[in-house]
Amino acid sequence: MPMRGLFQICEPIRDAPDALTYEICGRDRVVSLGLGWPKGTRQRDVLSRSLWDLLGDGNVADVYRALIAEIRRTGVGVCFTFRCDDPGTKRMMSMAMMPTSCGGIRFSSRAIAVEQQEPSLFQRRHLGLPVNVDLCPECGRIKVGNQWQPASEALDRLGIFADDLPFRTHQVRCTPCHVASH
Repeated sequence: MPMRGLFQICEPIRDAPDALTYEICGRDRVVSLGLGWPKGTRQRDVLSRSLWDLLGDGNVADVYRALIAEIRRTGVGVCFTFRCDDPGTKRMMSMAMMPTSCGGIRFSSRAIAVEQQEPSLFQRRHLGLPVNVDLCPECGRIKVGNQWQPASEALDRLGIFADDLPFRTHQVRCTPCHVASH
């Protein structure tokens, strides 16, 4: 399957012991957890909770909203790689977000590569000015330059997931949604 940068259209990933897999229903509540969750994970603390309660109101939640809106609008899942670093560790991860029935989404992520890094590199990267990301709260499109693009294409072009760059999201209605509301 050809890659489009970090994001690609993908096939479902089977649950595996090393994958963190969970599924949300059409109302964005967690309805199942896969086999790869640590044994200490208490399902009752996660199951039936809103994904947004678990993610909070930060920039990552905004990007998830945009990707989920795109998947629900198109019916096509996305796969991408992303960095999930901490000060001493550099992690490259893969994520698949696949549509299920009734507006549900199945998420599956796993580590691709893990290596040690100097904490100063992490700190230097995260002290930089954040990349500003305008995203439409209605359709999930993201602005790149002067164009509104599907979330997966825009995130690929911006490179914020690939390079573990700090970013700040801004809710801005895109031109098509703005025109449609008038």
